[in-house]
Order: sequence, then structure tokens, then C-alpha cells
Amino acid sequence: MKNKLYVVAMFVVVIFYFGCFWVLFEWNLAGDDTSFIFQVVVALMSTGLLAIITALMFTFQSQIENKKENKAKIFEKKISFYTEALSELESIFANGRDEKSSHKFVFLVSKAMLVASPAAAQCLSDLFVSFENHEGTEKYFIEFLKAAREDLDLIDDLSAGGIDKFEPILALLKGEIIQETKNLRFWSSEQKSEIIEQYDLQKINKVKWLRETHQLYPSQIATWRRQLK
Repeated sequence: MKNKLYVVAMFVVVIFYFGCFWVLFEWNLAGDDTSFIFQVVVALMSTGLLAIITALMFTFQSQIENKKENKAKIFEKKISFYTEALSELESIFANGRDEKSSHKFVFLVSKAMLVASPAAAQCLSDLFVSFENHEGTEKYFIEFLKAAREDLDLIDDLSAGGIDKFEPILALLKGEIIQETKNLRFWSSEQKSEIIEQYDLQKINKVKWLRETHQLYPSQIATWRRQLK
């Protein structure tokens, strides 16, 4: 809005400026081309025209620089958001789902509406729903990665080809996510506390008991302890 007003103001100034000189020359108020006043008027017109052109160039250059700065800031925010999203997904696959992770993921999806592209936000939302429905998690995980990469405009800037260049990697990731999803469960705070208590009561073969009974690792128990503090 401010840029539009500035352009309109510049246009009005230019029209008024040249209008004044048109009146001077049209009505012969500056005399003929041999008079001193005529020479002064021509010099003023030339100087003013140069100033207007310089101002216009400066304005357009400033707009270009502002757009570049804004684009860089937005890019940084997007990078930060997608990194946060992947960190949260890593935590979910490593430690399972609980009330806290579900709560955080809801607001992560909401934040995606402000930062991510519509396609990436939709994919993240679909991924969240797939956790709830226990179906299609690997599909929406891959779709989210694709949408995030396109949103960051990395395809043409940092690679020699399109997203198809990453298909082998994505195929590998899809297989790994399928395996990770099989072990993905929802653990309530009560369940976590109970498993930790049972784990602490084990005198021998604690790791074996944990794996055979709950398909968990000691690192997950350590994470749960920190979460429940």
C-alpha cells in the first residue's frame, strides 16, 4: 500500500513539474533561446529531470533490495520451521506418541499455515491424521518432504535436476518409515510411569525384558524419565 502511494505521489510530482515548464515555454514566459532566463529555465529543467530519474532508480533499487531481504528472512523462517518439524517427527518415531507430542503436533500444523506453503501444510496435516488413524504414515511423510523441498525452492538452485533425482533416497526412506511405523505406539503418561517402575524392579536382564515385553530401548526409558519430571 505504501509503495503504491509513493508511486502515485511521484507520478503527480512529475506531471506537475513538467506542467510548469510547459506553461513557461508555451506562453513564452521564459523568453527566447538567447535570453538569460531561458537558459536558466532549461538548466533547471535538466537538473530536475536528472533528479527525478535518480529518485526513480533509487526507489526501484530499494524495492528490489527489500524484496531480496524479505525473501531471505522468509527462507530462514521456513528452514527453521521444517527443521523443527523433522525434529518433532524424529522424537515421535524414537519415543512413541503421547499427550504431549500430540498437543505439540497440533500447534506445529497450525504454525505450518503461517510459515509453510499450502501444499506442505496440508501434507503435514495429513501426516498428523495418519498417526491417529495408523494408516498411510509413510506416504504422507514422503509427500511432506517433497512439498517442503519445493517450498524452499531448492530444486533448481542447489541441484542439477528435479525432485525425481531423489527418488532412490525417498524409496529407501519410505521403506524405513514403514518399519518405524510398525513399532509406533501411543504411550500415555500413566503407561510410561508404570513401565519405568517395572523396568526399575528388574534385577537382571533389564534390557532383554524391556525389548521382549514392550519392544523398547533403555534410551527411550531415559527420555521418558526426563519428560515425566
